[in-house]
Amino acid sequence: MTISISVLGVVQGVGYRPFVARLAEELGINGTVQNNGGIVEITADASKQAADEFIHRLKSQQPPGADVIQVMTRPAPQQSFDGFHIIPSTQSSAETPLIPPDLPICEDCQRELASPADRRYCYPFISCVACGPRYSIINSLPYDRCNITMDEFPMCADCKEEYTTNTRRRHAQTISCHECGPQLIFKTGETVYHRGEALQKGIEMLNSGAVLALKGIGGYQFACSPNDQSAVERLRLLKRRDKKPFAVMFPSLDAVKQICSVNDKEEKLLTSPARPIVLLNQLKGEFCTAVSGESRFLGVFLPYTGLHQLLLNDCGPLVMTSGNLTNEPIMIHDEEMLHLKSDDLDGVLYHTRQIVTPLDDSVARVVCGTGQMIRRSRGYVPMPVPLELSTEKSILAMGGDLKACFCLYKGNRAYLSQYFGDMEEYAVSQVFQQNLNRMEQLFRIMPSVIACDLHPNYFTSRLAEQLKAPLVRIQHHHAHIGSVMAEHSLQSCIGVAFDGTGYGTDGCVWGSEFLLCSGSEFKRSAHLGYVTLCGGDKASKDADLAALCLLYATGVDVPDSRFAMVKAAVANQVNTSESASMGRLFDAVSAVLKIRTENTYEGECAIALENAAAASQSAGEAPYPLSFQIQDTGCELTLNQVNLIKDIYQAVENGVGKGRLALGFHLAVAQVVLTVCRSIREQSGENTAALSGGVFANQLLVQECVRLLKDDGFRVCLNAAVPCNDSGISLGQAWLCAQKEISENRETE
Repeated sequence: MTISISVLGVVQGVGYRPFVARLAEELGINGTVQNNGGIVEITADASKQAADEFIHRLKSQQPPGADVIQVMTRPAPQQSFDGFHIIPSTQSSAETPLIPPDLPICEDCQRELASPADRRYCYPFISCVACGPRYSIINSLPYDRCNITMDEFPMCADCKEEYTTNTRRRHAQTISCHECGPQLIFKTGETVYHRGEALQKGIEMLNSGAVLALKGIGGYQFACSPNDQSAVERLRLLKRRDKKPFAVMFPSLDAVKQICSVNDKEEKLLTSPARPIVLLNQLKGEFCTAVSGESRFLGVFLPYTGLHQLLLNDCGPLVMTSGNLTNEPIMIHDEEMLHLKSDDLDGVLYHTRQIVTPLDDSVARVVCGTGQMIRRSRGYVPMPVPLELSTEKSILAMGGDLKACFCLYKGNRAYLSQYFGDMEEYAVSQVFQQNLNRMEQLFRIMPSVIACDLHPNYFTSRLAEQLKAPLVRIQHHHAHIGSVMAEHSLQSCIGVAFDGTGYGTDGCVWGSEFLLCSGSEFKRSAHLGYVTLCGGDKASKDADLAALCLLYATGVDVPDSRFAMVKAAVANQVNTSESASMGRLFDAVSAVLKIRTENTYEGECAIALENAAAASQSAGEAPYPLSFQIQDTGCELTLNQVNLIKDIYQAVENGVGKGRLALGFHLAVAQVVLTVCRSIREQSGENTAALSGGVFANQLLVQECVRLLKDDGFRVCLNAAVPCNDSGISLGQAWLCAQKEISENRETE
């Protein structure tokens, strides 16, 4: 009998066709296998018994990196074949493809890399069917060598032999070696080194305190020794990054465990195919202070390319950070990095294989026993987030302007883009648009409806207005909660959305929202009472300014040189706005406690406040008792932030320790979350609480909120597959837009 078989899922770029061929040959089946668009098509000539076993194994077995979703079979005209062959690909399937993310170096390739007897010994770009760059080098589908940037490297005779015979590199599209593939180049000043000399010179300079750029999978990275204070400080000057902690890449998991505590779930994240940066608790301060400053966490990750492994074997742990200047996109073009003029960059270690898609390293952590994304990029993108809600219309959700990320939603899959950065930077906005066009073409998704933020001046909102499709505007904090609802398939919940800023339906700055959500609708049930802030966007960076505005509202007289200016600006409404932002309250408390008074990077003051609270808690200090006064206006509850900041200010004046006050503030926020959620539950009967927004990146706060809510009988849901910060709101926009479409369709039926 002859049958046709279609296999849907992640079946390209993962060695699936060689797997099928080996399986068929083992079972004595003749026929063909080929890529067709984003799926694999098989024609098999076999006995019924062999065919049944073949289909069973296609469903139950798969190579590493593959993810078979569906195997469909149908009768075909009788054909005879001479053996089983992998044949040229076609592009006739209309099925939306699943494209693999970039894969880390596998154990087999690591063994070959370290074996002097192997012909790929110390080859920095070693790969096979199970590992190597994927999404970052794809020009088009199907995933064949002619459609990826390896096409410009003709195979040598040995690689051609491996590619065409039954080896583990059979039809490995990234196959290459010392003779035929990308080769390492090192440029320092006007001197250029090649191949082995390039590697050794790079190692020598890193060990001597140099700052180097090296070409990774999704873009360039900057590297230096974490033990060299001068080198790390020069790296900060190069990147224009004053204080934000750097991540460190370690040569092995054992090396990580010597410095950080690693539980089972954190180990699973570290060693997962995505190889993200994972935030871990440090056991000891092994590295110089310039690496991570006062942070109690260290961003840690493992090597995911042969080049990384070779460098780390001889250098030990290295600071490894995105190759960009602060706020600009990661660099992917050799010319751009080679022409970067800086006395603080000592050399560039690179190769000539092109990168098509820029991808920063992903960042994750484990909180409340669950892995949670902080930045979703390399290793995860472009794999979709599977959803239970299926939509007939294709939806494009634009996300927000900070930590920009868009979402294409079709069927029951949400394809989120990588993290781009902040859209106020022109270069970031250009990369955003380029990758939107690219993903629409690769996945063949042409949106019939577009969702965007309610803010009229967001770049993403203005871009959405230019596109030719109906537009749905979603309130910012509703989208935050929508992202949790999408992940957990919630039809209703009490949403708690805390962040720095978001445009409210009343035109004010929101950011402390308790929303009763149902389907695509929400009711604002509670929030911080409004406070007038002056200075416009400056208040988001100048925590002292936010604190002075709040203190002015308390009526106390503050001995500060700027207090008179703040009083005049607020009294005369000069460049002022009404704010109910929990993020600004965290900043103000940090400033009043003199812990940190300026955000040189996003969330710096809140992070320092959390660290102070955590240190106080670890020391066994009693938290200073603080609480929010809650007022019921009849239609909503308001939380009095003015009286709270006054209590904190007076406690400081009375000599209460800043650690005790920082801890007391965190516990007060967690307690008011419980109190308000309990009140909403009494009125509505809703027993599920969804927490989202950038403030919930605060581990101490989220753990305390989850503990209190669960102890009170609530079901608590958090973001996991997407970040709780603004990178996750595009998923919420898309999901709420789909809910709205479904609701409107029901009304017209």
